[in-house]
Parts: sequence; structure tokens; C-alpha cells
Amino acid sequence: MRRALAITIATLIATSTLIGCKESEDAASTLPRPSVAFCKAAGHYDNRVQMAKLPEQIELVSAIAKHAPKDISADAKMFLDALQRRRAGDKSVVDNPKIETAINNVNRRAGQDCGWYKRQGM
Repeated sequence: MRRALAITIATLIATSTLIGCKESEDAASTLPRPSVAFCKAAGHYDNRVQMAKLPEQIELVSAIAKHAPKDISADAKMFLDALQRRRAGDKSVVDNPKIETAINNVNRRAGQDCGWYKRQGM
């Protein structure tokens, strides 16, 4: 069951990353650019999420939450809390719409404002 949450969250992140990528040519938001530490933590998570088991995901999301911009700090903490609760056996966090929204908000902020989706060419 732990793997189920990891897979659910990983799938959600991967799906929302692809959606965010197609939203516009330059998907940057009007918010200030996040810290380098946040972007680095989010990038590391993005690179590892498909292979990471729940304990590693918790470590990765801890770094994201630690450096999250103020506008998504609560969302990042909710994401981390959901992973920790799932590790403790709480099944209510799986497919929870509020948690999915929080994850999407964190992912969108990283994807748009860390410079990942600037269109190249054309």
C-alpha cells in the first residue's frame, strides 16, 4: 500500500508536469522566482520520483517544503504531511482531492518559475 501512494503521487506529479508544460510558450507565472534551493530540491525530486520509494520521497519533499516560497509553503507542507501520514498507515491521504491540489500547486510553481518550461525554438 505504501507503494500505491508513491505511485499515485508520482503519477500525479508526472501528469501535472506534462500538463504544465503545454499551457503556454513561456509558462512563467507573475510571481517572484523561487529560491535556487527550492528549484534545486524540486528538480532533484523530479529526477528521482519515478524510482524513489516512500522514505526517499519524504526526504525529497522535506527539502522542497523547507525551501518553498511563501505562496505555496502550506501546500508543500501538506504534501510532506500526506507522505508522512501514509508511511504511518493513514489510507485517507490516497486520492484525496485537497492533497492532489496541493501537489499540483507545488509542481506548477516549480515548473513555471524555476525555468523548466521555457519553449526552445519555433
